[in-house]
Amino acid sequence: MISIPFLVVFLFTLFLSFSTYFFYPIIIWILGQLIPFRVNREKITPKVSIIISAYNEEKNIEKKIQNTLALEYPKDRMEILVGSDGSTDETTNLVRKYTDQRVKFVDFKINRGKTAVQNDLVKRSNGKILIFTDAASSLHADALNKIILGFADERVGCVAGRMRFVNTNSNLTTQSQGVYWRYELKLREMESRLGSLIGVDGPLYAVRRSFYIPLREDIISDLITPLLVLAQGKKVVLESDALVDEDPTRETSQEFNTRRRITLRGLTGLSAHFELLNLLRHPLLPFQIFFHKVLRWFVGPLVALNFLACLALSTHSFFKVVIIIYLFFFLAAGIGWGAEYLGMKVRILTVPYYFSLVNLAATMGIVDFFRKRKATTWKTVRD
Repeated sequence: MISIPFLVVFLFTLFLSFSTYFFYPIIIWILGQLIPFRVNREKITPKVSIIISAYNEEKNIEKKIQNTLALEYPKDRMEILVGSDGSTDETTNLVRKYTDQRVKFVDFKINRGKTAVQNDLVKRSNGKILIFTDAASSLHADALNKIILGFADERVGCVAGRMRFVNTNSNLTTQSQGVYWRYELKLREMESRLGSLIGVDGPLYAVRRSFYIPLREDIISDLITPLLVLAQGKKVVLESDALVDEDPTRETSQEFNTRRRITLRGLTGLSAHFELLNLLRHPLLPFQIFFHKVLRWFVGPLVALNFLACLALSTHSFFKVVIIIYLFFFLAAGIGWGAEYLGMKVRILTVPYYFSLVNLAATMGIVDFFRKRKATTWKTVRD
């Protein structure tokens, strides 16, 4: 006779795992068809403040400043604020070379983390629209004009640019990020159609100044900032034509640590702003946060519980088949890790390799959260 408790565990964990990757996108797509949010875009030129946090970015900072100065936007309507977050390399000296009046540099002597630098730079800024971008990313010439269009609609409080990974064919890790990002971008396009995009990317996003809320240093800004904008009753959308190029993380260990850190800071941010999960105040938002973010982070533990339930039910032929599928998937993931170590690009291994990497990293981030660890500062991982 089949064990009912283990069957319940199997079905429940299977449902939750499928919900985050399959059922949630379907529901969001349906809602987007039924109640679409249409942005009233117009060409406007408000005063903008471009916020750049930099820590040991001597290899990228000059290219970044030159890229930003060359953006197609009225010079008298733009200021660029660069903050060195306690850099120990030549970042500070390289930024000081620029005498353009649009560039304002602040040399913070202590390494406190990206969020802290952003908070302080915003205080020193004058723009009506705050543009956040990373030191290692490259904006397309018209990116600023494109991302500003949505702010002609007073209902919009935050606009995300579209990040494009470049040089994704270097190894299995970069290939995997390219595949994963294509899936994530489709999901974000669906959320944007609702005016309820719940995550933006650090390389390029913009916030209406009046709705920017300073965050604690250990909170990830590109997740919590748009959520707080939504909680204030404004819309968050994706501007697909506002393009920014970013190199993917090249090494397994770097990508693992990045994903682990993102999970920890995400959980820390949600626990600090628990009001975001209030169904009575924001009926759609808690649903999105849970199924798109929280549940995604917990897929690792859910898969482990599902596998253990299968082992407990292995006297039945169906579960024997499921166990075999699991073992083949884990074997493919292990071979993928080995292939990556040897520098081999085997595209068929992309999904099992990256799925195991991301979910193992997220699981460690969950452990870090419950151990009350904090992650505020960061290290440059791209060359």
